[in-house]
Amino acid sequence: MRYAELQVTTHFSFLRGASSAEELFATAKLMGIEALGIVDRNSLAGIVRALEASRATGLRLVVGCRLDLADGMSILVYPTDRAAYSRLTRLLTLGKNRGGKANCILHLDDVVLCSEGLIAVLVPDLPDDTCAVQLRKMTEIFGDRAYVSLCLRRRPNDQLRLHELSNLAVKHRVKTVITNDVLFHEPGRRQLHDVVTCIRTGTTIDDVGFERERHADRYLKPPEEMARLFPRYAEALKRTMEIVERCRFSLEELVYQYPEEALIPGLRNSRWSTTPGKA
Repeated sequence: MRYAELQVTTHFSFLRGASSAEELFATAKLMGIEALGIVDRNSLAGIVRALEASRATGLRLVVGCRLDLADGMSILVYPTDRAAYSRLTRLLTLGKNRGGKANCILHLDDVVLCSEGLIAVLVPDLPDDTCAVQLRKMTEIFGDRAYVSLCLRRRPNDQLRLHELSNLAVKHRVKTVITNDVLFHEPGRRQLHDVVTCIRTGTTIDDVGFERERHADRYLKPPEEMARLFPRYAEALKRTMEIVERCRFSLEELVYQYPEEALIPGLRNSRWSTTPGKA
């Protein structure tokens, strides 16, 4: 069973993730997970540490980002090449400039302008009319690079929710893919996550209520466990590796490029006069 976890949040998503990239990659390596997609919220801040952890473990890093749009959509995006990565960084810069400190304001129209070369996974909540509209937009914008996440929420009628999401995806010609929406690397980190949630929401552990995660299931799971949890969606499970194979971009491609110099006739490009008293 081959599986890649494509929805992983690190502690660089401030007060949302509760594990470091080092912990996440080391745990994934032990479990036999083939790749991790790091998708911090409206940010690429954790990508450098993730690259270091990827090098240390030999596990593949899929560069990504979660875009929480002002329109109400949440989309996981992964650049397939260097040009797409550049467009994604410009998109995030636009959102940060609009939102100011600790905020990022982006709209779907902004994503449209930077969508070339990006694989996108819609992260829906309920299979309702809003979700149907969002799926239609995904098809229009991303074509065959559009996917929709099937993820357990551990709420009543969860299996029915997955079934209806899958049917909506077929109707709108969007492929399904399994994600686990990972916030920490192992179950024991749930307590820390509860604490940072209290800090983020300005409340106490006694009063945080449903602001905290409703279940302690948001940790990495081995491929065999993911197959057991999603027995009816084997194709969606296989598509995790399909996305990994489509995302050939690597941060190793980002080497420094010396800028072209404007040369003055009669002077060498490295020449600054060594004559005393002259610069």
